[in-house]
Amino acid sequence: MALHLEGYQNQVWALVDAKSFYCSCEQLFDPKLANKPIVVLSNNDGCCVALSEQAKALGIKRGAPWFKIEREARRLGVQVRSSNYTLYADMSRRFIEELNCFSPHVEQYSIDEAFVRLDGFQLDTLEDYGDKIRETIMRNIGLPVRVGIGSTPTLAKLGNQAAKHYEMRVKGVIQIDSDYKRRWLLERTDIQEIWGVGPRTATRLRTSGIGNALQLADKDPADMRRLWNVGLARTVLELQGIACIEPGDIDEARKQILSSRSFGAGISNFDELKAALAFHCQRAGEKLRKQGSQANLVGIFLRTNRYKDLPQHNRSSVLPLGCPSQDTYKFLDLALAQLAQLYRHGYEYQKIGVMLDDLTAAENNSFQLDMFDNSALEESKRRDLMAITDQMNAKYKNGIKPASVIGSTNWHMRQAFRSNRWTTRLDELQTAKC
Repeated sequence: MALHLEGYQNQVWALVDAKSFYCSCEQLFDPKLANKPIVVLSNNDGCCVALSEQAKALGIKRGAPWFKIEREARRLGVQVRSSNYTLYADMSRRFIEELNCFSPHVEQYSIDEAFVRLDGFQLDTLEDYGDKIRETIMRNIGLPVRVGIGSTPTLAKLGNQAAKHYEMRVKGVIQIDSDYKRRWLLERTDIQEIWGVGPRTATRLRTSGIGNALQLADKDPADMRRLWNVGLARTVLELQGIACIEPGDIDEARKQILSSRSFGAGISNFDELKAALAFHCQRAGEKLRKQGSQANLVGIFLRTNRYKDLPQHNRSSVLPLGCPSQDTYKFLDLALAQLAQLYRHGYEYQKIGVMLDDLTAAENNSFQLDMFDNSALEESKRRDLMAITDQMNAKYKNGIKPASVIGSTNWHMRQAFRSNRWTTRLDELQTAKC
């Protein structure tokens, strides 16, 4: 079996994640929320997407619809906040900047967690180093974090999960630095808690008599590759302490890109629907370019609210591009043409979305031209323009956008309980009086 393990040996990984990240950000800028039960709601204040430890202790579940639990939650003193994505994104940026001070190799895995390479450190000093990371981030940006350390990214991930379960005993840092610790932890880890093992694979493994991480780690990687796939064989090696997965390997390029969101209130006006559609075309285009893909198909969908006793109208369509493209404005032209066909006057629409499909890799200086579409000859210049636009938007908070987006703001999502964007808006800073 050739799994190409050269260059992966003698690695040390730490996974650092912020505890209850959304709730911690809210508590940081509002000290009155310290040690209080807090829930943060999803788009349009729909469901509970983040819970503080105190809220979990009251029995509130992640994903619970707010309108169902609101009365009881308020009776119990639960504090509620709308998702404040501007604040969370900026705090995430600061979190990663702090981690860059501890290692030249930091790979962000999600908004609140990152893998950090710690190669070259003496093993008996790593736990102290992890504790230093935890204390520094708390002191400099006010976020509580947990740290899991292991010889592979998968073991670091499991160590981080263990630091959560045994937090009172380990003070937020766990290092898997011996075979005894590794086997002890794996034996107590359910098969579905392993990084990269999805629910369907976990079900199949259980039917084969593999119910925990230790049982999987004791398998022969060659047999797992022959009977299952190379991905699971690599997971077995990782559980055995042999690094062979980069953190980015788990996050594969998407085969389809979708951008959509429910409206805060129903919309009937065609121009407001155009503004929302333009926003989603821009967002989908940015995602597409970020993963280095190009699209061949552009689709849209338009829906009314099926839970309201109102006339219903749910439609969708897909059209091909003349040639594969990364151009947001080509997507927008095609999407607006479809909207004009699907829209019906008199209906109250609840949701609109854009889908980019039939994705292929966008290789530099390689364009598939269409003899009937002269604009394909400009594709190279358009890609340069899109790259500059993305850079400007990243630097200046979406300063360049289609004019249709600016035309109306009535389609934006509902955020009745949003806190201030403390770190990015001068007009929302705290005011001190003395």
